[in-house]
Amino acid sequence: MWAKSGTGTGVGTTGLVGREGELAELAAFLDTAGTEGAVLLLTGDPGVGKTALLDATADLAVAKGVRVVRGSGVEYETDISYAGLHQLVGSLPDEFGRLPRSLREALEVALGLGTGPAPSRIAVLNAALSLFDEAAKERPLLLVVDDLHVVDQASRAAVGFVARRLAGRRIGLLGAQPAESGEPFPSTGLPELAVAPLDDADALRLLSRRFAHLPRRVLSTVAHEAQGNPLALLEFAGSTGASGDRHGRGEGRASGPGRDVRALYGARVGRLPRGTREVLLLAALEGSGDIGVLEAACGPGSLEELAPAERDHLVMVTESGRAVRFRHPLVRSAVVDGSTGEQRRGAHRRLADALADQPERRGDHLARATTAPDEAVAAVVESAARSSLRRGDADGAIARLRRAAELSPDRADRRRRLSQAAYAAAWVAGHLEVSHEIMREVEGNPAARSLSAAATAGFLVLVTDGDADTAHALLTEAVGQAPVTPGPPSGELETALFTLTLTLASQYSGRPEHWQPLADVLARFPEAAPAAAASLGRVHHDLGSVTDGMLRRLDEEITRLRDQSDADVVIRTALTASYLDRLPGCREAVSRVIRDGGAVGASMPALMFVALDDLHAGRWQASAGAADELVALSEETGYHLFAQVGHYVAAMAAAQRGALDTCREHCEAVWGWAGPRGLRRLENCAHQAAARAALGAADFETAFRHASAICAPGVLPPFNPEAVWSAPDLVEAAVRSGRHAEARRHADALRDAGVGHLSSRFALSVATATAMTSAGEDMGRCFEEALGLPGVEQWPFEAGRAYLAYGERLRRQGLNREARVHLAAARGRFEELGARSWEARAAAELRATGMTRTGRGKAGEALTPQELEVARLAATGLSNPQIASRLFLSPRTVSSHLYRVFPKLGITSRAELRDALEALPPEPSATRL
Repeated sequence: MWAKSGTGTGVGTTGLVGREGELAELAAFLDTAGTEGAVLLLTGDPGVGKTALLDATADLAVAKGVRVVRGSGVEYETDISYAGLHQLVGSLPDEFGRLPRSLREALEVALGLGTGPAPSRIAVLNAALSLFDEAAKERPLLLVVDDLHVVDQASRAAVGFVARRLAGRRIGLLGAQPAESGEPFPSTGLPELAVAPLDDADALRLLSRRFAHLPRRVLSTVAHEAQGNPLALLEFAGSTGASGDRHGRGEGRASGPGRDVRALYGARVGRLPRGTREVLLLAALEGSGDIGVLEAACGPGSLEELAPAERDHLVMVTESGRAVRFRHPLVRSAVVDGSTGEQRRGAHRRLADALADQPERRGDHLARATTAPDEAVAAVVESAARSSLRRGDADGAIARLRRAAELSPDRADRRRRLSQAAYAAAWVAGHLEVSHEIMREVEGNPAARSLSAAATAGFLVLVTDGDADTAHALLTEAVGQAPVTPGPPSGELETALFTLTLTLASQYSGRPEHWQPLADVLARFPEAAPAAAASLGRVHHDLGSVTDGMLRRLDEEITRLRDQSDADVVIRTALTASYLDRLPGCREAVSRVIRDGGAVGASMPALMFVALDDLHAGRWQASAGAADELVALSEETGYHLFAQVGHYVAAMAAAQRGALDTCREHCEAVWGWAGPRGLRRLENCAHQAAARAALGAADFETAFRHASAICAPGVLPPFNPEAVWSAPDLVEAAVRSGRHAEARRHADALRDAGVGHLSSRFALSVATATAMTSAGEDMGRCFEEALGLPGVEQWPFEAGRAYLAYGERLRRQGLNREARVHLAAARGRFEELGARSWEARAAAELRATGMTRTGRGKAGEALTPQELEVARLAATGLSNPQIASRLFLSPRTVSSHLYRVFPKLGITSRAELRDALEALPPEPSATRL
């Protein structure tokens, strides 16, 4: 592991017997940690000497000039996220103040020391690592964490994160936990050092040095009973008289050394003065040992009561004077075990009063201090749960909501709080089993009594079983019975309406008997924020009804996502954005949700949005990868509904790549799951992918069959966004299969739907459908207008389809020369995208014009003067018709020039023109005559 010190530095001066090998290993560990970073985990039975080795290593580190920061797991704080990390961070106040503001605020919010947007878990972990880096600037740093097995889960994640990133840093991490803790540290691959019991010779040597007054016979008996456990050896011998009796008490020690040592510590604690025991109990229950908190809970001057415990070597005050530490974790346990229930509750009440400025910790202590239902306390604990959610601690929020429910006198409040905990478990944390368990605690019919219960029950039956009918019935009844209040919905009603609108039957069933009641409900509410449930419902009902004002407000909300890490807010905003082509602005925020890992439930919708963003941007391999990850995660966690969305996106990516077999497999997976459950919208999604694949293969009859299965030609039904998305497919399939009247009706319906103002992609789809069905004399103008729309290069596949349709129409009119320009442009775009079947269609059309493959400009070739002039004007933002007007060219000629310019400059879009032109070498000066 490390090169052991040949000098044995520190060995023999620590007072530890039989640990020469371990101490040499730890000395070598310190040498490595001080230069290049290292981590080591001590494992062994309770009392075997892990804490003593930690102490010895810490002393040796201080002697070497290493800064030591210590923390310890506290079994009474395992459900308080970042309680363990709080101990380490609290020991570095000066370095904490020097952190950049963003890192400092992430830690402040995560540890409950400040307010603000909930940081992602990765932000908290990076901030902690940066803090330790700051502390190690002047001299090496050693982090020592005892009892890792009872450190809270969030802090364990932080310790593991730091441990795996110490290479190259002057930081050491030394931890300890029982050998059979069952916790995840052994599986992380962190180096371990097993601490074994002492052999018989070392056990007798230890006893002889410390208890020379005892007869050899007694020492041998103690050594046998202690089984080589050093702590048991010392405590048993210390309580044994020369006759062999434990100070007159003859009880046996057959229960094991660790348990008996705990009893001995209990006896020592019991002999302390009452005031000392009270302060020790406060310190044990407070967890961090913060002197300030203890003084506030005990009163001025009361900490002097600790002196007897210090003299008896049960506790110590840290060198900084800011914290109290128990000499051994078993001392803490003995203090708590030796107290009465009323004493513990009284201590928790005093701690709650002392922590008035820390709502989560105050709520936890109040909850432990209360045995009977108490609405005032339940409300405080519920508020603490909301605070936990805001800072991204879903697990802490769930635990606190469950405790608040236990303390609720009113059964309705109890059901509401339990239901909220179950909803958070399913939607945010991704713990379906926990959510089901909590819902079983909800008494009676949840839908009839609680909006939260209805939202949770409906969500669970849909995402797991795909039961849209039950989900719809639960939520429609609950939402319909809810009183209408002034202003947009909020609280429970907002949650239930969101679930009904977006996640339940209305989104995934697509049946009129499901969406019509929702439309009636939506009519009751005024206009709300873009990401609110009512707004999202209206978007689903009629895309074209979205106003420019709402789009501006949505863009503003998307901009604010940069500072927003509340997974629920991010997902709701991105969901609206996904219907209005604004996912690129949400990409960073939804990626944080995925990277965070703490919001497993929310990470599945986040993966949907990443996959869709990649799909529309032409990054099809990445899109398929995200879709496959979504399918795997959804099936693994039991969210089978979300897996179907993954199949849909994968099918679309395959359809556009021309991977027909892959597309068919994904479509059949969706139909096989959604069909028997009557989930029409999911079936429609698969039909859209199948139609797209058939179009690429020039199988227009099959394409029409699938596209018309989504909606009839000329009809764009409400609550059917797929009808709008697939409208260009239906129009093209109808045109190419000879159904010209149906094609015109559908193109008219798409134009009349008013979706063109939503985004440049919708505008291009509308304009292309109009151009495909236009009369011959208007065809050229309509296609030129479509391709001249600003922003169309953002959607490379849709632009390629427009060029292809334009070239096909021109060729069928006998205008082969003009057709070649646009067919070549289509083929070039499809080739760059990897759209094999679509590229083959364009190539076949080109051959039909009598043209064989011609090369585009090659990277590095010089631009012609005409190309340079066209490129400069395009870089200013002018459209093709505007450039044509200035240069007295046709828009087709301008398009042809740009087609050759892009590869010469090594770019793929207009957005890159300005930078590419600026990078060109200066033109040579004219030679003077």
